[in-house]
Amino acid sequence: MNLVIVGAKGMLGSMLSTVFSEYKPLLVDRDEIDITNIDSVRSVLREANATLIINAAAYTNVDDAETHTEDAFLVNETGVKNLAEVAKELSATLVHFSTDYVFPGTNSDGYLETDSPGPAVNQYGNSKLAGERALKESGCNFYLIRTAWLYGSNGKNFVDTMLKLAETKKNLQVVEDQVGCPTYTKDVAMYVKTLVEEKYPFGIYHGTNSGKASWFAFAQKIFEYKDNLPVVVKPVSSSEFPRPAKRPAYSILKNTKGPSIRAWQEALREYLTK
Repeated sequence: MNLVIVGAKGMLGSMLSTVFSEYKPLLVDRDEIDITNIDSVRSVLREANATLIINAAAYTNVDDAETHTEDAFLVNETGVKNLAEVAKELSATLVHFSTDYVFPGTNSDGYLETDSPGPAVNQYGNSKLAGERALKESGCNFYLIRTAWLYGSNGKNFVDTMLKLAETKKNLQVVEDQVGCPTYTKDVAMYVKTLVEEKYPFGIYHGTNSGKASWFAFAQKIFEYKDNLPVVVKPVSSSEFPRPAKRPAYSILKNTKGPSIRAWQEALREYLTK
């Protein structure tokens, strides 16, 4: 297997690099490849004679995407289109990650892999949805893995933000009316490895830790598991914290096709005690 991991320095990419280390992957990030430029993509992937490409590169700043929409689409749509085009040329498999935000968030029961995405409620979601469409239309062999609420080492995330705030504040307000699936990057990376090694059928998969929680419940568990930090968390509504980009109320992804993934509480406990 000639594996190339794109976006290898990011939070998810660095974990994928660790989990797939036995394959001695070529690790590239923005200094080595510009996924928005087809010539750059073609040069790097052809030289590597890639047979498996894992794309962990993305424009992920949800709020900034409202005003930098062109940049978000350039990375999340054009970048995916370029990677998929070259993957097809090389007869390689492309693993690409999408998000719970491609769904409108109106279904409190959650979303299946077979549910039609859209309409997204913000420009980040729209850009990721456009990337999904580009991937499906490319004709390459792909695993499209939707994930959500990611946390892990080497990147800004909710868990680390809460712990940082707790250093100076003992009372925090956290949104309660947004529900999703807190997910550890380690579990997503292991999920991908299983799909690839066990040759699961190509297509769409939902890769999140099992279970669901609001941001408020998530925060409570963080402080419970981190040495029972004496932090009081107060539940509030999204309307009390206006942000540039609207968030979906329910973004639960149901995993019905891929290997099972452990409960989010178990994963969180491991992350906080590692």
